[in-house]
Amino acid sequence: MRLLLVDDHRSFTDVLGLALGVEPDLEVVAVAHTTDDARAVLAAAELRCDVVVLDVRLPGGGLSLLPAVHDARARALVLTAHPRPGPARLAREAGAAGFLGKADPLRDIVSAVRTVAAGGTVFTDATGTAPHLTPRELEVLTGLAGGRDVTRIASGLGLSPHTVRDHVRAVLAKLDARSQLEAVVVAERLGLVAFDPEGEPESEPLADLRWR
Repeated sequence: MRLLLVDDHRSFTDVLGLALGVEPDLEVVAVAHTTDDARAVLAAAELRCDVVVLDVRLPGGGLSLLPAVHDARARALVLTAHPRPGPARLAREAGAAGFLGKADPLRDIVSAVRTVAAGGTVFTDATGTAPHLTPRELEVLTGLAGGRDVTRIASGLGLSPHTVRDHVRAVLAKLDARSQLEAVVVAERLGLVAFDPEGEPESEPLADLRWR
């Protein structure tokens, strides 16, 4: 099975390439760090890739590479540092055969490559199960994800800071988080916070999320 690795993080492709290269039935025929380089590799008929392992967060959008993957009669296994339901759904809809977290064990990624090459699909359930949050707790969580402190959230919702702090404590408990930042990270993975197709927050970037 001939593989193309596409990721702008060279250290990650180095490690993954070594892990895949020692397998007797796998061969990394090329590594690309940009979508343009990957398209050039896919267009080179002599390389003939069976599986393309690509990062969803490539500059320009990793999923934008999928039409070229399909044109080359290859199959795509999409990797991400932050598995979430939204990007996983978009990858599946775009025709990817697999979606895994980069933090998954290397043996699982190797197994997924073989499954995808054999015509199967692998979509990780790393997002987990979301706990039930009340509508008000979701509003407070969205405010935290937008980089707002307790005072700004309280002003926006017409509540007192004391009440918002109570909601923050409830959110931390339900998400088993020790800080506001950790709560937002967990919420992202569970799909409780809305993101755009490339996985970036639709609101403001994360700001200072220390306890206030």
